[in-house]
Parts: sequence; structure tokens; C-alpha cells
Amino acid sequence: MVSLIVAYDKEKGIGNENTIPWRIKNDMSRVKELTTGQTIIMGRKTLESIGRALPNRVNRVLTRNPEILGNYKNIEVFSDDKKILENIKTEKVFIFGGGAIYNKYFDVCDEMFVTEVETVTNTDTKFPDFSLEEWELIEKEDFKKDDDNEFNYSFLHYKRKEGK
Repeated sequence: MVSLIVAYDKEKGIGNENTIPWRIKNDMSRVKELTTGQTIIMGRKTLESIGRALPNRVNRVLTRNPEILGNYKNIEVFSDDKKILENIKTEKVFIFGGGAIYNKYFDVCDEMFVTEVETVTNTDTKFPDFSLEEWELIEKEDFKKDDDNEFNYSFLHYKRKEGK
């Protein structure tokens, strides 16, 4: 199963200058819970913004310049956007970002795990537009801001409708 995990603001902004423009600690915990033991697929810029492979996951990175990732440990580097989806040995594979990766693989995703942050931020990267007619909302959980989470936010779980 191909899943997607993303956090975006009310205008579907996901990042600015290779950083996440909010601090939602519960989102980081959710990402860890969902992706531990699974395969994640990210682009080079996302890897560079994190600064390392995420532990206890298979980290696959898509880049046109594999040679510049030589200093990273515990990653699998791909330059072929189809081969990166082959030979997955985990139960799930998560499309992990950034913007170009979401755009490239959105149409093959079976489900989305979304954190919707109740704010509008200055972003230079957006999540692709999608029609709710193609997706069924399976679960939604709302949260209020607190000391660890600077904005109100919601966790949403969507599954692609049959035949869409």
C-alpha cells in the first residue's frame, strides 16, 4: 500500500525555504508512530532539511544527483522515479515529501495521513490540489494549541475512493 504523510496549512502550504513553518510536536509524534518500521520516500531537499536518515525506517531518497548524498548513512538513493517504488519489503511505503515528490507520486497513493494546521503561513512550497470527491475521510481528530503545539490543528486520514 502506498500512503502519503503531510502537514499543511489552510492554503495547503507545506514549507518555506526548506523548513516547516510551524511547531506541532504531536505531529512529529504521529509521523514517528505511523512510519516507524516502514519505508519512506523523500526528495533530496527533504533529506537535507532533516539532516539525517530517520531511524528505524527504510529511507529512500529520489535525486537527479546521487553523488552529492555520499555523506549520508542509512539511505537508499535512487535516480529512477519508478524503481524507487520497487522491491518494498515493508507493509507500507510512505510518500514523505517535499513538494516535487508529493506531486510526482500523488496519483499512486491509496491513503493520506494529513495534519491540517489552522493557520496561513508564508510558504514557497504547496501540497497538490485534490478533489474530495476522490477521497473518503476515514477519521478526523481536532486539537487545540498548547505549549508544545503552536496552532490549532487536525489529524485527518483519507482513503482513495474505489475507481478514482
